Amino acid sequence: MKNRKIVSLIPNVLTTLALVFGLLSIFNLIKLFPLVDGEFLGIETFFLTEKSLWWSCIFLYIAAFIDYVDGKIARLLNRDSEFGAQYDTLSDLVCFGVAPSLLIYIVYLSSYNNLGIMCVIFFTVCVALRLSRFNTLPDEDKDRFFIGLPSPMAAGLLISVVLIDYKFDLFKPEFLNTFFLLFLPLVGLLMVSNIIFPKKTFLNRMKRFNALIVVSVILISILTHVEIGSFILFYLYLLYSLSSYAISKYKASQKATS
Repeated sequence: MKNRKIVSLIPNVLTTLALVFGLLSIFNLIKLFPLVDGEFLGIETFFLTEKSLWWSCIFLYIAAFIDYVDGKIARLLNRDSEFGAQYDTLSDLVCFGVAPSLLIYIVYLSSYNNLGIMCVIFFTVCVALRLSRFNTLPDEDKDRFFIGLPSPMAAGLLISVVLIDYKFDLFKPEFLNTFFLLFLPLVGLLMVSNIIFPKKTFLNRMKRFNALIVVSVILISILTHVEIGSFILFYLYLLYSLSSYAISKYKASQKATS
């Protein structure tokens, strides 16, 4: 009996762990420092020192991985619950809404003042709307596809650009500032759009052995070079999803006119 109770706690413990990593990502970017008289002056950003920016991104990747795993484990253990679903949503809002928004604002958009604040608020609101809509969908729709870009993938699209630029210094700061000013609202719109994003990709149509090889290559590339591997993974998924949706819409229009 006690073992059953412990097992039932596993999904929620994992959700808590994901939330912790999301919060670590935030606190890794900022710190409070006191004045001489002991009063707090404010927030000091210290990214780019001791790999704080890199670790903040990695913490979000870890949170995304745990978020993926805890859902699988909950279904495997037959421990799905309404409480777990709502708790997972709140964790996702912090990990994939607040944390990446704050990171992007501190590093790239703070120079835009109110315009930058508007962008990150819009993105975070879109994450909240995306998660709320997902919770109201019928269970059969949740199992088949995503309506709108999933919030962990949205955060990954942003964070992977941060990581790859931090590693290789590919772009000028002015370019990235403008890029995120435009790209952040675009990703937000993708989350609240009616575009269908598949849960099952081309890997599900491959033979198991071939799919295992592809997955192994992807995992090895991510583990050995997380900056390149994660960038390829997130943007391949985006391109695959958008192209699949465009093709399905085209085929549907062709059938309608024939």
